[in-house]
Amino acid sequence: MPDFWALGPTAAAVGLRALGFNPREAERLVTLKLRYLRGEFPKPTLEEKRLRFARWLVHHGRLTDAIPDPFADREYHPRVA
Repeated sequence: MPDFWALGPTAAAVGLRALGFNPREAERLVTLKLRYLRGEFPKPTLEEKRLRFARWLVHHGRLTDAIPDPFADREYHPRVA
């Protein structure tokens, strides 16, 4: 597939529509791409990237504030004296 971004915004919109996007979605994607190429979106700092990653971890249940139980995977066998 040719790189329709190199062909210009109109060709890009037509290419996106050929891929299944509706006309409004295609135009919005082209506009977003053009704004990105012009540098309208600031690059996130390292701190922001780390915060986003931490939020992702929490959202996906990979990071919690719960204290892990070191005996959770063991069966309980009380000692009989």
